Amino acid sequence: MAKFIEVTVTEEEETKTELINIESIGRVFPSPQNTRKSIIELNYHSINDSPVYLEVEMPYDTLRLHFLG
Repeated sequence: MAKFIEVTVTEEEETKTELINIESIGRVFPSPQNTRKSIIELNYHSINDSPVYLEVEMPYDTLRLHFLG
């Protein structure tokens, strides 16, 4: 059964809530500009074959604990 995580995503001054399949998450790392945000890299690519990254409104440590728990 697929597991999902609900995150708040920021894209170009717009904030929205998205459900992400945990199996499609590749890497998670802290945002270099803001300690209250994290970056999620997804395991698939966009149409132009570039990686898909989401900036989420969650501190890295909190997000990391979600995957460990």
